[in-house]
Amino acid sequence: MKNISDEVISLEEAKAALRCMRLSDLSEEESLESLDLFIQRLRKVTTANLVSDIIENELTETQRDFIREFWYHGKTTSQIAREHGVSQAHAYRTVERANKRIKELMTALIKYQQDLTDVTLSPLNLKELTMISAARNSNTEELCAALKNLRISNAVPAEELADALNISVSELKKTETGQKLPSLTVLLKYSAIFGTEITITIINGRSICKCKKA
Repeated sequence: MKNISDEVISLEEAKAALRCMRLSDLSEEESLESLDLFIQRLRKVTTANLVSDIIENELTETQRDFIREFWYHGKTTSQIAREHGVSQAHAYRTVERANKRIKELMTALIKYQQDLTDVTLSPLNLKELTMISAARNSNTEELCAALKNLRISNAVPAEELADALNISVSELKKTETGQKLPSLTVLLKYSAIFGTEITITIINGRSICKCKKA
């Protein structure tokens, strides 16, 4: 196992890791495993914030508007084209140029984050970063979508969260897709796990959910 002692970490990461160790009742080996996972997630989230910065500061105004709608709001290029009164081909090219620009700026950083013997850019890593960025910037209000965004924005794998919630992965997926509403017990666990205040308002059968750091 490549453990925490093999890597260089920031002071903030070390402090956060030590807090986690104090709260746990794990063996040294289990603690190192947990800290590795925690720091990997922390770095993914931090790196994903750079994607948001690139969108805000390095794209043209049109690219910024289109990529926000494409990533953050899940619109297709045909929907974007209709709403902006442009051709679908133009919307597609704009999104592609924006994606290319983001990839160019992120490539060197993603390589640095990986093992130095692996210099091949992994599309999966970039995709994961964009998913985290989208989840953190989404204005989704529906309860199930908000809970899914909460997991993704913190870079927590579905299997790990399901285990922490004491539910099956299939039940978690049903919750995140709106097929099953979470119980109050599960919502309390969500709040505790992510240190988040979850506020739910139900109006005419529709849930409006707000999640913010407690």
